[in-house]
Amino acid sequence: MKNWRLIDYEVYDAATNMAIDEAILNAHLAGQVPPTLRFYGWSPPAVSIGYGQKFPEKAASRVREKGFDIIRRPTGGRAVLHLDELTYSFVGSAATTSEVLLDKKILSSNIIKAYRQICAGLINGFRNLKVPVELGEGQNAPRQMHDCFTATTSADLHYQGKKIAGSAQLRRQNAVLQHGSILLCQEQDLMPELLFGDSKKNEPVESNSPKQTRHANLFEITNHAFSSEVLIDAFKLGFEEAFGITFESSALTAEEWLAVDVLTENEETAPTYKID
Repeated sequence: MKNWRLIDYEVYDAATNMAIDEAILNAHLAGQVPPTLRFYGWSPPAVSIGYGQKFPEKAASRVREKGFDIIRRPTGGRAVLHLDELTYSFVGSAATTSEVLLDKKILSSNIIKAYRQICAGLINGFRNLKVPVELGEGQNAPRQMHDCFTATTSADLHYQGKKIAGSAQLRRQNAVLQHGSILLCQEQDLMPELLFGDSKKNEPVESNSPKQTRHANLFEITNHAFSSEVLIDAFKLGFEEAFGITFESSALTAEEWLAVDVLTENEETAPTYKID
């Protein structure tokens, strides 16, 4: 497959978004579709939590009272608020070290190295927008932290010490799904309020108070609100530069949409995403 696939920007509900990412992963694993880059939005806004994350019921109730969706991702990590941000997903194949050396289009079988390969596309995209970002350090956020953006790991990007993009990964055999959130103009206080409510007296503190600057926002850094078209073009070019490939815009296949329906409607698979 000479060209890789770019899925045009669309907005979906939380369960559909997560099911689409997993459907692409399974289709790529089966050899049905090429490596795929996707950008998308959320309606209504949502909080996604990591596959194995224990999320406080009080916080879940506040999310629902706000009118937001709450969803469990097929990937790991901590809670992410999907509002005033751009979500991306990338699906490709991992291989042995020798195969990677022969073809840089293939992801490393080493998880950290694969994160770096994919994040190189994001770093290039930020550079195209005149924003210098760097990979974080450390491999895991502390277990007591519920908020993805209160810790920067080697899977994340930061601007002057503040996290601007967080990512998580899932592997099935040699197929890799990495998706994440790029913050555009997200309110600093909103996620802490969803997690802890207005009163912090009896709640744990995750190193940042809502009055502090919790994260970096792209639009605030650049003092410019980029359109989704400009953002996607910048990051698309960034990935093309990182992997030495060309993207071709395309839609999901009929088989992928069928898989989405199964994942979101089947009683055995829907609980993977839906939080009751």
